[in-house]
Amino acid sequence: MKLISLALTTLVFATGILYAQPEIKGTEAQLTQYLANLPRTVNLLGEAEIKVPADRAIVSVRVVTENKSLQEASRVNQELRAKMQRVLAEQGIPAARVQASRFSSTPKYGMFGEKAKGYRVENVVKITADNEKEFQAIANLVDATPEFRHEDIEFEHSDKDGLKKKVLEQAIAKAIEKKGLYEEKLGVKLTVKGFSEGVVLDGLPGSGLRKYARFYSDLEVNALTAGLRPQSSSPPLEPAKAELPTSFAELGFKAQIVLEYLVESK
Repeated sequence: MKLISLALTTLVFATGILYAQPEIKGTEAQLTQYLANLPRTVNLLGEAEIKVPADRAIVSVRVVTENKSLQEASRVNQELRAKMQRVLAEQGIPAARVQASRFSSTPKYGMFGEKAKGYRVENVVKITADNEKEFQAIANLVDATPEFRHEDIEFEHSDKDGLKKKVLEQAIAKAIEKKGLYEEKLGVKLTVKGFSEGVVLDGLPGSGLRKYARFYSDLEVNALTAGLRPQSSSPPLEPAKAELPTSFAELGFKAQIVLEYLVESK
């Protein structure tokens, strides 16, 4: 009987190694039977998205102090952070939601000499605002204190885990809905073989709080943080005001799931 050779060879070049599947041999009838019995699979994609407004904002504020003495610069920085906590506590933001996250100290040298002429100390404090009123309190504090510099805003939702579960359930339901449609229209039976999933949380652009900061010239900032006033007869610079927000950002919870099914005849 005539033998037929079916070469199912896949060449994959990876890390300099050549891989190939084994060659399959047999009669035409044997090969037809073999191919008919190969498992057939199909992948069905389910996607879902939920958009909700964030219910809290995490505002990062840099506390910057400068002095000839490193110890004094550090002491003043600590006092300012303590003042920040007191003022925010009066506005309903407890100390537990005012957390220092980063610290740095930088020596300042003159053109000549190895001894530092002064030091710059920075602490980044993350403040969690649960509503716009609390955000306004943070913004006002930054505006009133030159040593406080607005750095960044992050948005979160307090029920993030619950929303991720909900959107994943919706994605699974959509994939299963597709399964039912294929079974009905194609007259096949689909049995789950495996799956893969991915859930992401994105802050959607264009709908968040606008950055609120106070801007000074470098001269004025350096003078104020050293406890001095600029020696100038010109009127003080007016801070540039950014428009205050009307709402927190919108967050998008997205989920994708791929269900792998074995395709069988009914």
